[in-house]
Amino acid sequence: MTLSDRIRLLLSSPDDATLDVYETPHIGHAFFIVTIFAFVSSFNSFLSAGIKSESFGFSLIAFLGTFFVTYVTWVFLTIVFHLAAEVWGGLGELPNALAFVGFAAAPMIITSVVSVFVTVGGGVVLPEDPEKILPKISLIMTLIGMGWGWPGLLCYYGLKNGERLHVAKAATISLVAYISIAVYELNTSSAFD
Repeated sequence: MTLSDRIRLLLSSPDDATLDVYETPHIGHAFFIVTIFAFVSSFNSFLSAGIKSESFGFSLIAFLGTFFVTYVTWVFLTIVFHLAAEVWGGLGELPNALAFVGFAAAPMIITSVVSVFVTVGGGVVLPEDPEKILPKISLIMTLIGMGWGWPGLLCYYGLKNGERLHVAKAATISLVAYISIAVYELNTSSAFD
């Protein structure tokens, strides 16, 4: 399966996109997808920091920090999903989890691109945002991306196909991870200050 085929399937038929993860993890595809996600989300952080602080140095730090944290998150979620699958009888190896968690970043590229437009548009249209509309939109985009990608639907299919877990176990692991991270996002979001 080519990278373009995989990305298309990740967005349209995630079960088919992850069917071969158990046999052939394709970590190169995962790395490419995570790198694109890291660049887009880092660019959004760069713009957001620039609009708020008007400082190139601060914007650059935001870009580099987000880029680094994206890879740390990929590794962290890989370990969490693999260990949870192993406890529940999964048959996959760590490279399988590294691949499917990397694949699950694909939809977050789309939500990050939308967030870039929200950041730029918001900076122009709503330079003062007393209603906290932009942070609410950003939070919604984050929750959608998480539900679709990390740690949601695509991780469910990755657990099911890459770790060979029963569908109920894969759904439980993904759901617990999603709820945990969503609660964190809701508690740390500036949308409700």
